[in-house]
Amino acid sequence: DIAGSLITIDIPFSSFGNLLNTDGEVLLKLKKEMSAFFDFLNRREEGELAGDFDSFIEHATVDEHYISWNEYLLPNDYGDAEYEYHAIRNSCAMFDVSPIRKFQIRGAKAGFFLDHLFTRPVSTAPVMRGIYVIYCNEDGSVKDDSIVYKYAEDDYLLMPSDMDHRDHFEALRIKLGIESRELAIDECTEQWVGIALQGPNSTCVLQHMGYEGIEQLKPFEVKDYALADGIIRIARMGFTADLGYECWFKPQFASIFKQMIRQARTGLAIDIPGYGLTALDACRFEGGFIVAGWDFSTEVDPQPGFERSPYELGLSWLVKLEAEDFVGRDALLQQKEKGAQHLLRGLSIKDSRKPEDGSKLFATVAGETVHIGSINSAAWSWGLNAMIGNAS
Repeated sequence: DIAGSLITIDIPFSSFGNLLNTDGEVLLKLKKEMSAFFDFLNRREEGELAGDFDSFIEHATVDEHYISWNEYLLPNDYGDAEYEYHAIRNSCAMFDVSPIRKFQIRGAKAGFFLDHLFTRPVSTAPVMRGIYVIYCNEDGSVKDDSIVYKYAEDDYLLMPSDMDHRDHFEALRIKLGIESRELAIDECTEQWVGIALQGPNSTCVLQHMGYEGIEQLKPFEVKDYALADGIIRIARMGFTADLGYECWFKPQFASIFKQMIRQARTGLAIDIPGYGLTALDACRFEGGFIVAGWDFSTEVDPQPGFERSPYELGLSWLVKLEAEDFVGRDALLQQKEKGAQHLLRGLSIKDSRKPEDGSKLFATVAGETVHIGSINSAAWSWGLNAMIGNAS
Protein backbone atom coordinates (compact mmCIF):
# COMPACT_ATOMS: atom_id res chain seq x y z
CA ASP A 1 0.00 0.00 0.00
CA ILE A 2 1.72 3.16 -1.21
CA ALA A 3 -0.21 6.36 -0.51
CA GLY A 4 -3.41 4.33 -0.60
CA SER A 5 -2.81 3.09 -4.13
CA LEU A 6 -3.22 -0.47 -5.34
CA ILE A 7 -0.05 -2.39 -6.11
CA THR A 8 -0.03 -4.98 -8.87
CA ILE A 9 2.85 -7.24 -9.75
CA ASP A 10 4.18 -8.27 -13.14
CA ILE A 11 5.59 -11.71 -12.30
CA PRO A 12 7.42 -14.06 -14.65
CA PHE A 13 7.46 -17.25 -12.57
CA SER A 14 10.59 -19.37 -12.76
CA SER A 15 12.15 -21.92 -10.48
CA PHE A 16 15.63 -20.95 -11.64
CA GLY A 17 15.71 -17.19 -11.01
CA ASN A 18 18.93 -15.67 -12.27
CA LEU A 19 21.01 -18.85 -12.10
CA LEU A 20 20.49 -19.55 -15.80
CA ASN A 21 21.61 -17.52 -18.76
CA THR A 22 19.49 -16.99 -21.87
CA ASP A 23 20.54 -20.37 -23.23
CA GLY A 24 19.47 -22.14 -20.05
CA GLU A 25 23.04 -23.00 -19.08
CA VAL A 26 23.88 -23.20 -15.40
CA LEU A 27 26.14 -20.32 -14.41
CA LEU A 28 27.19 -21.68 -11.03
CA LYS A 29 30.39 -23.65 -10.84
CA LEU A 30 30.22 -25.56 -7.59
CA LYS A 31 33.38 -26.76 -5.94
CA LYS A 32 32.01 -30.10 -4.83
CA GLU A 33 33.20 -29.94 -1.27
CA MET A 34 31.22 -30.60 1.82
CA SER A 35 31.62 -28.90 5.13
CA ALA A 36 32.19 -30.82 8.32
CA PHE A 37 28.46 -30.89 9.00
CA PHE A 38 26.50 -31.78 5.85
CA ASP A 39 26.09 -35.48 6.59
CA PHE A 40 25.34 -34.68 10.23
CA LEU A 41 22.53 -32.30 9.29
CA ASN A 42 20.96 -34.16 6.36
CA ARG A 43 17.79 -35.90 7.62
CA ARG A 44 16.61 -37.47 4.35
CA GLU A 45 16.05 -41.18 4.86
CA GLU A 46 14.55 -42.11 1.50
CA GLY A 47 14.66 -41.01 -2.11
CA GLU A 48 17.55 -40.09 -4.37
CA LEU A 49 18.73 -37.26 -2.12
CA ALA A 50 18.99 -39.46 0.98
CA GLY A 51 22.33 -40.59 2.30
CA ASP A 52 25.65 -38.79 2.39
CA PHE A 53 26.99 -35.78 0.54
CA ASP A 54 28.19 -37.78 -2.48
CA SER A 55 24.74 -39.28 -2.98
CA PHE A 56 23.08 -35.89 -2.60
CA ILE A 57 25.30 -34.07 -5.08
CA GLU A 58 24.96 -36.90 -7.61
CA HIS A 59 21.18 -36.46 -7.82
CA ALA A 60 20.58 -32.86 -6.69
CA THR A 61 19.92 -29.98 -9.07
CA VAL A 62 21.36 -26.52 -8.60
CA ASP A 63 18.80 -23.94 -7.43
CA GLU A 64 16.10 -26.57 -7.06
CA HIS A 65 17.95 -28.30 -4.24
CA TYR A 66 20.97 -26.12 -3.41
CA ILE A 67 23.02 -23.05 -4.25
CA SER A 68 26.74 -22.39 -4.14
CA TRP A 69 27.90 -20.37 -1.14
CA ASN A 70 31.55 -19.40 -1.37
CA GLU A 71 31.98 -22.50 -3.57
CA TYR A 72 30.44 -24.74 -0.92
CA LEU A 73 27.06 -26.40 -1.18
CA LEU A 74 24.20 -24.74 0.71
CA PRO A 75 21.07 -26.92 0.49
CA ASN A 76 17.62 -25.39 0.31
CA ASP A 77 16.66 -27.78 3.10
CA TYR A 78 17.75 -30.97 4.81
CA GLY A 79 14.47 -32.76 4.30
CA ASP A 80 11.54 -30.47 5.14
CA ALA A 81 11.84 -26.67 5.03
CA GLU A 82 8.57 -26.06 6.89
CA TYR A 83 9.66 -28.35 9.73
CA GLU A 84 12.98 -26.51 9.89
CA TYR A 85 11.26 -23.12 10.02
CA HIS A 86 9.03 -24.14 12.94
CA ALA A 87 12.05 -25.55 14.78
CA ILE A 88 13.71 -22.13 14.53
CA ARG A 89 10.65 -20.27 15.73
CA ASN A 90 9.47 -22.73 18.41
CA SER A 91 12.49 -24.73 19.59
CA CYS A 92 16.06 -24.77 18.26
CA ALA A 93 17.69 -25.51 14.92
CA MET A 94 21.20 -25.44 13.45
CA PHE A 95 22.70 -23.71 10.42
CA ASP A 96 26.15 -24.49 9.06
CA VAL A 97 27.92 -21.12 8.81
CA SER A 98 31.33 -22.64 8.09
CA PRO A 99 31.53 -21.60 4.40
CA ILE A 100 31.39 -17.88 5.13
CA ARG A 101 34.57 -16.12 4.01
CA LYS A 102 36.79 -14.97 6.88
CA PHE A 103 39.65 -12.48 7.14
CA GLN A 104 41.88 -12.08 10.16
CA ILE A 105 42.98 -8.45 10.47
CA ARG A 106 45.76 -7.82 12.96
CA GLY A 107 48.33 -5.21 13.80
CA ALA A 108 48.86 -1.84 15.42
CA LYS A 109 46.95 -0.12 12.61
CA ALA A 110 44.11 -2.66 12.37
CA GLY A 111 41.54 -0.41 14.03
CA PHE A 112 42.72 2.64 12.08
CA PHE A 113 42.41 0.71 8.81
CA LEU A 114 38.92 -0.59 9.58
CA ASP A 115 37.70 2.86 10.64
CA HIS A 116 38.52 4.04 7.11
CA LEU A 117 37.05 0.94 5.49
CA PHE A 118 33.66 0.90 7.25
CA THR A 119 31.05 3.65 7.47
CA ARG A 120 31.15 3.51 11.27
CA PRO A 121 34.18 3.32 13.57
CA VAL A 122 35.01 0.01 15.24
CA SER A 123 38.27 0.90 16.98
CA THR A 124 36.30 2.45 19.84
CA ALA A 125 34.02 -0.57 20.29
CA PRO A 126 34.48 -2.85 23.32
CA VAL A 127 36.55 -5.99 22.83
CA MET A 128 34.90 -9.40 22.46
CA ARG A 129 32.05 -7.89 20.52
CA GLY A 130 30.54 -8.51 17.10
CA ILE A 131 29.71 -5.40 15.07
CA TYR A 132 27.46 -5.13 12.02
CA VAL A 133 29.22 -3.02 9.40
CA ILE A 134 28.95 -1.94 5.78
CA TYR A 135 31.63 -0.69 3.42
CA CYS A 136 31.13 1.35 0.30
CA ASN A 137 32.61 2.15 -3.07
CA GLU A 138 33.80 5.69 -3.76
CA ASP A 139 30.41 6.53 -5.31
CA GLY A 140 28.67 5.68 -2.04
CA SER A 141 27.14 2.41 -3.22
CA VAL A 142 27.39 -0.47 -0.76
CA LYS A 143 30.18 -2.89 -1.58
CA ASP A 144 29.24 -5.41 1.10
CA ASP A 145 27.83 -5.83 4.59
CA SER A 146 29.51 -7.99 7.20
CA ILE A 147 29.99 -8.88 10.81
CA VAL A 148 33.38 -7.99 12.24
CA TYR A 149 34.44 -9.48 15.56
CA LYS A 150 36.75 -7.42 17.73
CA TYR A 151 38.82 -9.78 19.88
CA ALA A 152 41.44 -7.24 20.97
CA GLU A 153 42.50 -3.71 20.08
CA ASP A 154 44.78 -5.14 17.40
CA ASP A 155 42.88 -8.33 16.48
CA TYR A 156 39.71 -8.49 14.36
CA LEU A 157 37.90 -11.17 12.37
CA LEU A 158 35.91 -9.92 9.37
CA MET A 159 33.23 -12.13 7.81
CA PRO A 160 32.01 -10.99 4.40
CA SER A 161 29.62 -13.58 3.03
CA ASP A 162 31.46 -14.88 -0.02
CA MET A 163 33.27 -11.98 -1.70
CA ASP A 164 37.05 -11.69 -1.83
CA HIS A 165 37.91 -8.07 -1.04
CA ARG A 166 41.69 -8.46 -0.79
CA ASP A 167 42.42 -6.13 -3.73
CA HIS A 168 40.20 -3.47 -2.16
CA PHE A 169 41.90 -3.93 1.21
CA GLU A 170 45.35 -3.62 -0.33
CA ALA A 171 44.44 -0.47 -2.29
CA LEU A 172 43.12 1.15 0.89
CA ARG A 173 46.20 0.14 2.88
CA ILE A 174 48.43 1.83 0.31
CA LYS A 175 46.22 4.92 0.20
CA LEU A 176 46.40 5.26 3.98
CA GLY A 177 50.17 4.80 3.99
CA ILE A 178 50.05 1.81 6.33
CA GLU A 179 53.17 -0.34 6.24
CA SER A 180 52.84 -4.11 6.05
CA ARG A 181 54.49 -4.53 9.46
CA GLU A 182 51.65 -2.48 10.95
CA LEU A 183 48.81 -4.45 9.39
CA ALA A 184 48.34 -8.09 8.44
CA ILE A 185 45.26 -9.24 6.52
CA ASP A 186 45.01 -12.99 6.05
CA GLU A 187 42.15 -15.10 4.75
CA CYS A 188 41.35 -17.82 7.28
CA THR A 189 38.13 -19.28 5.87
CA GLU A 190 39.26 -22.89 6.29
CA GLN A 191 40.63 -22.36 9.79
CA TRP A 192 37.26 -21.95 11.50
CA VAL A 193 34.03 -23.92 11.22
CA GLY A 194 30.80 -22.82 12.79
CA ILE A 195 27.23 -23.67 13.69
CA ALA A 196 24.48 -21.14 14.34
CA LEU A 197 22.07 -22.36 17.02
CA GLN A 198 18.84 -20.42 16.58
CA GLY A 199 15.50 -20.41 18.35
CA PRO A 200 13.95 -19.93 21.81
CA ASN A 201 15.56 -23.11 23.16
CA SER A 202 19.06 -22.30 21.91
CA THR A 203 20.18 -21.06 25.33
CA CYS A 204 18.98 -24.30 26.93
CA VAL A 205 20.93 -26.32 24.37
CA LEU A 206 24.18 -24.49 25.13
CA GLN A 207 23.55 -24.78 28.87
CA HIS A 208 23.12 -28.53 28.45
CA MET A 209 26.41 -28.59 26.54
CA GLY A 210 28.06 -27.20 29.67
CA TYR A 211 28.47 -23.52 28.81
CA GLU A 212 27.61 -21.95 32.13
CA GLY A 213 26.48 -18.35 32.17
CA ILE A 214 25.63 -18.37 28.47
CA GLU A 215 22.23 -16.89 29.36
CA GLN A 216 24.05 -13.73 30.49
CA LEU A 217 25.58 -13.12 27.08
CA LYS A 218 24.24 -9.87 25.61
CA PRO A 219 23.36 -9.37 21.93
CA PHE A 220 26.56 -9.18 19.82
CA GLU A 221 28.73 -10.15 22.80
CA VAL A 222 31.36 -12.89 22.34
CA LYS A 223 32.83 -15.21 24.95
CA ASP A 224 35.47 -17.92 24.82
CA TYR A 225 34.71 -21.32 26.36
CA ALA A 226 36.62 -24.58 26.49
CA LEU A 227 36.02 -27.23 23.83
CA ALA A 228 38.15 -30.30 24.51
CA ASP A 229 41.71 -28.93 24.62
CA GLY A 230 40.80 -25.93 22.47
CA ILE A 231 38.36 -23.04 22.54
CA ILE A 232 34.91 -22.37 21.19
CA ARG A 233 33.91 -18.77 20.60
CA ILE A 234 30.19 -18.24 21.18
CA ALA A 235 28.51 -15.03 20.05
CA ARG A 236 24.95 -13.91 20.79
CA MET A 237 24.28 -13.54 17.10
CA GLY A 238 22.14 -14.80 14.26
CA PHE A 239 20.31 -14.12 11.01
CA THR A 240 16.85 -15.38 11.95
CA ALA A 241 15.40 -12.47 13.98
CA ASP A 242 15.17 -14.85 16.94
CA LEU A 243 17.20 -15.73 20.00
CA GLY A 244 20.37 -17.34 18.77
CA TYR A 245 24.10 -17.91 18.95
CA GLU A 246 26.98 -18.55 16.58
CA CYS A 247 29.57 -21.09 17.70
CA TRP A 248 33.05 -20.96 16.12
CA PHE A 249 35.84 -23.49 16.61
CA LYS A 250 38.69 -25.23 14.82
CA PRO A 251 37.74 -28.00 12.34
CA GLN A 252 39.41 -30.72 14.43
CA PHE A 253 36.78 -30.21 17.14
CA ALA A 254 33.77 -30.68 14.85
CA SER A 255 33.23 -34.32 15.84
CA ILE A 256 33.25 -33.39 19.53
CA PHE A 257 30.74 -30.59 18.94
CA LYS A 258 28.44 -32.97 17.05
CA GLN A 259 28.56 -35.46 19.90
CA MET A 260 27.61 -32.70 22.35
CA ILE A 261 24.63 -31.83 20.14
CA ARG A 262 23.55 -35.49 20.12
CA GLN A 263 23.70 -35.54 23.91
CA ALA A 264 21.65 -32.32 24.10
CA ARG A 265 19.04 -33.85 21.80
CA THR A 266 18.70 -36.81 24.14
CA GLY A 267 18.89 -34.87 27.38
CA LEU A 268 16.42 -32.18 26.35
CA ALA A 269 14.22 -34.47 24.24
CA ILE A 270 14.23 -32.05 21.29
CA ASP A 271 15.32 -32.63 17.71
CA ILE A 272 17.63 -29.64 16.98
CA PRO A 273 17.47 -30.16 13.20
CA GLY A 274 19.63 -28.50 10.60
CA TYR A 275 17.98 -25.89 8.41
CA GLY A 276 18.74 -24.68 4.91
CA LEU A 277 18.30 -21.63 2.73
CA THR A 278 14.50 -21.82 2.39
CA ALA A 279 13.80 -21.59 6.13
CA LEU A 280 16.58 -19.03 6.54
CA ASP A 281 15.07 -16.80 3.85
CA ALA A 282 11.66 -16.89 5.53
CA CYS A 283 13.20 -15.86 8.84
CA ARG A 284 15.40 -13.13 7.44
CA PHE A 285 12.52 -11.56 5.51
CA GLU A 286 10.45 -11.58 8.69
CA GLY A 287 13.32 -9.74 10.36
CA GLY A 288 13.82 -7.30 7.48
CA PHE A 289 17.41 -8.38 6.84
CA ILE A 290 19.26 -7.88 3.55
CA VAL A 291 21.68 -10.06 1.58
CA ALA A 292 24.36 -8.80 -0.78
CA GLY A 293 23.57 -9.77 -4.35
CA TRP A 294 19.86 -10.18 -3.64
CA ASP A 295 19.16 -6.71 -2.25
CA PHE A 296 21.88 -4.74 -4.03
CA SER A 297 24.35 -5.27 -6.85
CA THR A 298 27.82 -6.60 -6.03
CA GLU A 299 31.06 -7.21 -7.89
CA VAL A 300 30.47 -10.96 -8.05
CA ASP A 301 26.83 -10.49 -9.07
CA PRO A 302 26.80 -7.21 -11.03
CA GLN A 303 23.35 -5.89 -11.90
CA PRO A 304 23.56 -2.46 -13.57
CA GLY A 305 21.06 -0.06 -12.04
CA PHE A 306 20.74 -2.14 -8.86
CA GLU A 307 23.56 -0.41 -7.00
CA ARG A 308 22.28 0.93 -3.70
CA SER A 309 23.64 3.28 -1.04
CA PRO A 310 23.16 2.75 2.71
CA TYR A 311 20.37 5.34 2.65
CA GLU A 312 18.56 3.30 -0.01
CA LEU A 313 18.82 0.11 2.05
CA GLY A 314 17.50 1.47 5.33
CA LEU A 315 21.01 1.48 6.79
CA SER A 316 21.51 5.18 7.47
CA TRP A 317 22.04 4.29 11.15
CA LEU A 318 25.30 2.63 10.14
CA VAL A 319 26.68 5.78 8.50
CA LYS A 320 28.66 8.10 10.76
CA LEU A 321 29.57 11.02 8.52
CA GLU A 322 31.32 12.81 11.37
CA ALA A 323 33.76 9.91 11.73
CA GLU A 324 36.94 9.17 9.78
CA ASP A 325 37.23 9.89 6.06
CA PHE A 326 36.02 6.42 5.09
CA VAL A 327 35.64 5.20 1.51
CA GLY A 328 32.52 6.75 -0.04
CA ARG A 329 32.03 9.43 2.61
CA ASP A 330 32.00 12.40 0.20
CA ALA A 331 29.40 10.76 -2.03
CA LEU A 332 27.22 9.92 0.97
CA LEU A 333 27.41 13.51 2.20
CA GLN A 334 26.00 14.66 -1.13
CA GLN A 335 23.31 11.99 -1.18
CA LYS A 336 22.18 12.87 2.32
CA GLU A 337 21.63 16.45 1.16
CA LYS A 338 19.87 15.51 -2.08
CA GLY A 339 17.91 12.53 -0.78
CA ALA A 340 17.90 8.90 -1.88
CA GLN A 341 16.43 7.77 -5.19
CA HIS A 342 15.33 4.36 -3.92
CA LEU A 343 13.79 2.89 -0.78
CA LEU A 344 13.91 -0.65 0.60
CA ARG A 345 10.53 -1.96 1.70
CA GLY A 346 9.17 -5.25 2.94
CA LEU A 347 6.21 -6.64 1.05
CA SER A 348 3.55 -9.30 1.44
CA ILE A 349 2.00 -10.95 -1.62
CA LYS A 350 -1.48 -12.46 -1.66
CA ASP A 351 -0.31 -15.38 -3.78
CA SER A 352 1.44 -18.57 -2.73
CA ARG A 353 3.49 -18.70 -5.90
CA LYS A 354 7.03 -17.39 -5.60
CA PRO A 355 7.76 -14.42 -7.88
CA GLU A 356 10.98 -14.31 -9.83
CA ASP A 357 13.67 -12.02 -8.46
CA GLY A 358 13.43 -8.66 -10.21
CA SER A 359 9.69 -8.83 -10.91
CA LYS A 360 8.35 -5.33 -11.49
CA LEU A 361 5.97 -3.59 -9.10
CA PHE A 362 3.21 -1.28 -10.32
CA ALA A 363 0.79 1.04 -8.55
CA THR A 364 -2.37 2.72 -9.75
CA VAL A 365 -2.01 6.44 -9.05
CA ALA A 366 -4.71 8.90 -10.14
CA GLY A 367 -6.06 6.30 -12.54
CA GLU A 368 -2.69 5.62 -14.16
CA THR A 369 -0.48 2.54 -13.82
CA VAL A 370 2.96 3.56 -12.60
CA HIS A 371 6.12 1.43 -12.33
CA ILE A 372 7.24 1.98 -8.74
CA GLY A 373 9.93 -0.63 -8.19
CA SER A 374 10.81 -4.30 -8.24
CA ILE A 375 10.94 -7.36 -6.01
CA ASN A 376 14.45 -8.15 -4.82
CA SER A 377 13.55 -11.64 -3.65
CA ALA A 378 10.78 -13.39 -1.75
CA ALA A 379 10.01 -16.53 0.23
CA TRP A 380 7.03 -18.23 1.82
CA SER A 381 6.55 -17.46 5.52
CA TRP A 382 4.80 -20.28 7.37
CA GLY A 383 4.44 -18.05 10.42
CA LEU A 384 2.64 -15.31 8.51
CA ASN A 385 1.01 -17.70 6.01
CA ALA A 386 2.06 -15.38 3.20
CA MET A 387 4.69 -14.83 0.53
CA ILE A 388 6.95 -12.07 1.84
CA GLY A 389 10.12 -10.41 0.64
CA ASN A 390 12.11 -7.26 0.07
CA ALA A 391 11.35 -4.72 -2.63
CA SER A 392 13.26 -1.73 -3.95
